[in-house]
Amino acid sequence: MLFKKDQNPEDYYLDSAMRGERAGLEYMVNAYKDMAYTIAVRILANAEDAEEVVQDSFLKAFKYLGRFKRASKFSTWLYRIVYNTALTKRGSKNPLTPQRVDEDDYDEFVSDDNGGLNLLAEADRKKYITLAISKLKQQDQLIITLHYIAGKSITEITEIMEMKSSAIKMRLLRSREKLERELVRLLNNEINEL
Repeated sequence: MLFKKDQNPEDYYLDSAMRGERAGLEYMVNAYKDMAYTIAVRILANAEDAEEVVQDSFLKAFKYLGRFKRASKFSTWLYRIVYNTALTKRGSKNPLTPQRVDEDDYDEFVSDDNGGLNLLAEADRKKYITLAISKLKQQDQLIITLHYIAGKSITEITEIMEMKSSAIKMRLLRSREKLERELVRLLNNEINEL
């Protein structure tokens, strides 16, 4: 594995995958499979269907890898394929049904800078954040996941979900406000039960 001086590992493995080399393909799958699955399961709410969508999406991505122009990150391009494939499988272009949220997806969302949540144990914080996120609409859950968990920029989310950046920004703002209200409600209920 020899990187060029200014080349990062992702570019190296992407080039390798584009040449059809196994190491490159394996790296790309391992690097992106978890978030691809998270996106698919948010839309489909079914683990088996989500796994099938992820497999189909990687097959499509690798089949058309020569068409990838590097105008965006590979992950953005792949997640767009996952998103479209999941919507097609679901039979709708308007995913609005709320879905179950998995606490394990939000490890990175929970930090020590959560204001009043600093006093809670990490497991409790995950529980409350998971509950609060599950109250959001499905698209808002996905936007929160892409932005805070996958670290995607507004521009990248715009490309993945084919929405205007102003709509993404507004949904993020409103979702954060809803999360804050829901967390306050949940914590007040918990305190009252003590």
